[in-house]
Amino acid sequence: MFDTATFAQGLVLGLGLFICPGPKDVLILKQALVGRPALELLAVGTLSDATLILFGTAGAAAALSQSAHLQCLALALGVVLMLWHSAQSAWRALCHGADEMGLASVAPTMTPGQSLRALLVVSFFNPVAWLDTVLVIGGIGAALPPALRASHIAGTVLASLLWFTALVTGARRAARWMTHPKTWRVLEALVALAMLGLALQIGLGLDCSW
Repeated sequence: MFDTATFAQGLVLGLGLFICPGPKDVLILKQALVGRPALELLAVGTLSDATLILFGTAGAAAALSQSAHLQCLALALGVVLMLWHSAQSAWRALCHGADEMGLASVAPTMTPGQSLRALLVVSFFNPVAWLDTVLVIGGIGAALPPALRASHIAGTVLASLLWFTALVTGARRAARWMTHPKTWRVLEALVALAMLGLALQIGLGLDCSW
C-alpha cells in the first residue's frame, strides 16, 4: 500500500540527510566536474544508498519487531541524530563552504577504473553513510507499520536520486556556481532547517509506554 504522507516524510528525511557535503558527494561532484559518465555517477550514488537503506530497514525491522520499547528507542535515536545533523549543517552554513571540501582542485587525477573503485569505497565503507542510511533511515523505516515501509523506502531512495542528479547535472552546467562557498552555505542552512523541523515532528509524536 502506497502512503503519500509516509512517502513525503521519507523524501524530506532523505533530502535532509543526503544534501550534505560528505565524502561521497564531494567525490561525485569532483568526478562530474572532470567529465566522468553521468550514468555511472548516478548509478553508484543512488544504488549504494538504496542498498544500504534496504539493508537497514530489513535488518532493523527484524530486530525491532519483537519489542515496542526498542522501536521507540530507535525513533528517539533517529531524532537525536537528526538534531545533530541540523546543528552540524547550521555550523557549516555559518563557518564553512566549498573551500573546506577541497573543491578548488578538480583535476582529473584518477583513471576511470580508479574513479569507480574510489566511489564504491566511499559509498559502502564510509561510516557516515552507514549511520545515515542504515541507522537513521533504516531505523525510522523499521519502526513504521509493515504496510508503510515501502513508501518510506521509495521516498528516501527518490531523495538520493534527485540529489545526485542535481549534483551531477549542476556540476556540468554551472561549475562555478556549484563550487562557490555561498552555494553550499545556503544548502547547509536549508538542510539545518529541514532536519530540525523533521526531528521536532517525529519527536513530538513519540509515545513510549514503559
